[in-house]
Amino acid sequence: MISLNLKIFLLVVTLFYFFMVFKAIKKGTMPIKSSVLWLFFGILMLLLIGFPEFLVKIASLVGIKTISNLLLFGAVLALLVLAFDLYKINNIEKRKNVTLAQEIGIIKHELNKKK
Repeated sequence: MISLNLKIFLLVVTLFYFFMVFKAIKKGTMPIKSSVLWLFFGILMLLLIGFPEFLVKIASLVGIKTISNLLLFGAVLALLVLAFDLYKINNIEKRKNVTLAQEIGIIKHELNKKK
């Protein structure tokens, strides 16, 4: 179903993907908590490269006629999951910033009282 050249190319791209994720983890630019999701998508890519017939079964089960449409649908779902994860992280950081600003305000107020 998938030519050997395409499989090799996809494996090289996926290995580069893993290299980028591990490099970001090592540098500390990606928290380990967030990297689990990225690593899951990498493992999923490896599985789909190794067993492409699985895509045919899923497509027929879901009622999608072509594998390319299934992959596009899967990519959109993956992006939604990643966007939701980033949204959660953003809200946590916003709350931390508000708390930090309030604590700084309280400290400044206490210092002004003492002067």
